[in-house]
Amino acid sequence: MIQYLCFLIAHFCICSLFFQIIQRPLFYAYNKRLCPKQISIKDIFALSWHGLYTDIKVAGYMTAIPIILLWVYIHFPVFNITSWLVVYEIVNAVVITLVCVSDTALYRFWQYKIEASVLHYLRSLKGTFASVSVSYISLAILAVSIIAGVLMTALIVLVRSFNLTTIRPLYLFWWEHLLVVFIAFIVIAIIYCIIRGLHHHPDSPVYSYYCNIQFMNHTAVNPVYNFIYSFHVKDDISSQFQTFDKDFCQQRITELYPTHGTPTLQLLNTNRPNILVIIWESLYDHFLKSLGGKDNVMPNFDKITKEGVYFTNCWAGSFRTDRGIVCILSGYLGLPTTSVVIHTKKLPAMPAFPRTIRDLAGYETMAVHGGELKIFHKADYYWAAGHDLLVEENNFQRDDADTRWGVHDGKVYSWLIDDINKKTAAGKHWFTTFQTLSSHEPFKVPYNRIPDNKVDNAFAYSDYVFGQFIEELKQLPAWKDLLIVVTGDHGLNVNEASATDRNSHIPLLMLGGAVRQPMTIDTLMNQTDIAATLLGQMGLPHEDFTFSRDVLADTYTYPFAMHSFNNGFIFRDHTGVTYYDNVSQKALEGENPQREQTAKLILQALYTDFGKK
Repeated sequence: MIQYLCFLIAHFCICSLFFQIIQRPLFYAYNKRLCPKQISIKDIFALSWHGLYTDIKVAGYMTAIPIILLWVYIHFPVFNITSWLVVYEIVNAVVITLVCVSDTALYRFWQYKIEASVLHYLRSLKGTFASVSVSYISLAILAVSIIAGVLMTALIVLVRSFNLTTIRPLYLFWWEHLLVVFIAFIVIAIIYCIIRGLHHHPDSPVYSYYCNIQFMNHTAVNPVYNFIYSFHVKDDISSQFQTFDKDFCQQRITELYPTHGTPTLQLLNTNRPNILVIIWESLYDHFLKSLGGKDNVMPNFDKITKEGVYFTNCWAGSFRTDRGIVCILSGYLGLPTTSVVIHTKKLPAMPAFPRTIRDLAGYETMAVHGGELKIFHKADYYWAAGHDLLVEENNFQRDDADTRWGVHDGKVYSWLIDDINKKTAAGKHWFTTFQTLSSHEPFKVPYNRIPDNKVDNAFAYSDYVFGQFIEELKQLPAWKDLLIVVTGDHGLNVNEASATDRNSHIPLLMLGGAVRQPMTIDTLMNQTDIAATLLGQMGLPHEDFTFSRDVLADTYTYPFAMHSFNNGFIFRDHTGVTYYDNVSQKALEGENPQREQTAKLILQALYTDFGKK
């Protein structure tokens, strides 16, 4: 029995050391450019010490199966325990390594720890791998092979060195069996306490957080533990973020999000324009001179802003496309712990601008994307949002698919020109959502104006074909009654240290023949306010859009914007900006009790509302 206990202790130690010696150093080395400070020896010890808390929990998970196998073998020695353990260690090493390597690779793009929502991308393997190159995938496979091989070798050597099959004790008395059961119970109880923790409530990743630098906290948190934990926290929506009295919360939300009001400014020549909404992949102020960004990356867009209504103080509601499309079309804030679109049963109950104008004003509705719409349930959402027709990669010619994501924006714009001409000839009101893709990783486009920066060049290409599209539209009869709404779905992580305003300031431009006159509007607003503002301009009700405000109405008296990221938020108003982490429950930047309370009230109302759908 002593040998078995020694084996389990050694197994537990090897699993813990794997994260201390291999996983965490590699994570930091690969993503260190995202760290806003130079790491010191003191930081290394702090990372190891605070990371150990979640490391031993995962080591407990990894050792639980060997405990069970050994317990069964002691009482029923009818199988080769060494062979079973070797097979387990192979699977164990591969799974653990896959999670760790995925976490390390994805963090550069998403800047949060791997969690369960990543599994939804596996619905489309083509889309999952479209944003990375063959060499990148090859390096990832090589990394998994090497790291899994190291962990696998260590564990298999451990199993074989103890030769567990030959040292099985022979129990002659009944009390020896009871003693084994008792010891096994104690061992299992210890493992359970390690995994769950000794606090009143089960542990969470926050116990590895130790400073106000998010990157350091994320480096400390064990990725496997965060992945496992995420399955638990996302199930019960309505019980999350319940902090305030329900009546008080409802009263404040009614004040913060008025659903009635009269527009004080009329932007359009007609209240029934044909509408094209362009959801521009990753577009934010970094690439736009007109919003204080780079010069000469997107000159066409910057020029065209002078021809329409340009909202210069619009902020994205969340950080990924699956969140962004919901913010824009449903006027619904991004949830910091889950994505609305994966809750497919709730989608028909969501408010939606396309569905509203289809049902109330008789519009024909369509969504267009050059790639696959089934990636991350986007097709499910587009259907539920009231689009009567979906056009995606499979609807184009096979030769048109000139990127791994699908069809580049230029060819889709050409398709849209033909479609708009047909709709104009038919004389019906129409609404089209176009979700672009060319300005997405891997940023390979049929264009080479900025050859030394592939990201800038991809946005330059998107801008070039957009400019051509607008110029061609101006020559068509359709232009007279056309309203084009252009905005970004979210910003883009450009491999730089986290900052409060990074990747959430997006443009909002309304142009076309339906626009009465060009103007610039500097009012602070959210991406989620687009739906109610457009409905207000069309004279249609927007009471169902609980978290969308008509920013041109007389009831819009408290401008603010809220952006959610993975279990955190950025809240801004005229007093300043607060960057808040829900896990550690503290402001990382811009601590302000009033802003924090307002944002938490919004989160409570948001989760209560979504839980009821």
